[in-house]
Amino acid sequence: MIDEMSVVRDYASRLPVDVIGIFDALRIEYIEEPMPDEQSGRIFYEDPFCTVTVNANEGPQRKRFTAAHELGHYLLHRDLLDGKKHLDRLFSSGGNDNPYGPLSPYHEVQANKFAADLLMPAGPLRAHFSPSADNVQELADLCGVSKAAMKIRLNSLGIRK
Repeated sequence: MIDEMSVVRDYASRLPVDVIGIFDALRIEYIEEPMPDEQSGRIFYEDPFCTVTVNANEGPQRKRFTAAHELGHYLLHRDLLDGKKHLDRLFSSGGNDNPYGPLSPYHEVQANKFAADLLMPAGPLRAHFSPSADNVQELADLCGVSKAAMKIRLNSLGIRK
């Protein structure tokens, strides 16, 4: 049996975090396919199989975050997902108020936090951050996230004020 959190921790020890590598290691099928504009991704879990689909029309940063977000649902909420499909919508189109899915807005917050923590792990960020150079954009590029997301993460970790 795979120790899933050990796999995630191992991948999160190096930047950029290889989210697709985590999917492969955990035997989660990852698909990118065109979806309607208001949809960012979906997860379908039926023990022991899991498929994550990400909107291929999104930019690379958004796809990365959505993939990490769906991984968060798998690791944190799979007991609620078994045999059900969960669709994540973009916040601009009504957030993740999903009448067709088993997850609540609270679960969405948890998956968002998981995704941010995974893509911008504290240890490697502390090691790479240079207060004198203020290398926020460089770190954002390294992690495959937006500069705004990186600023929020560095502030939340108390690394940058």
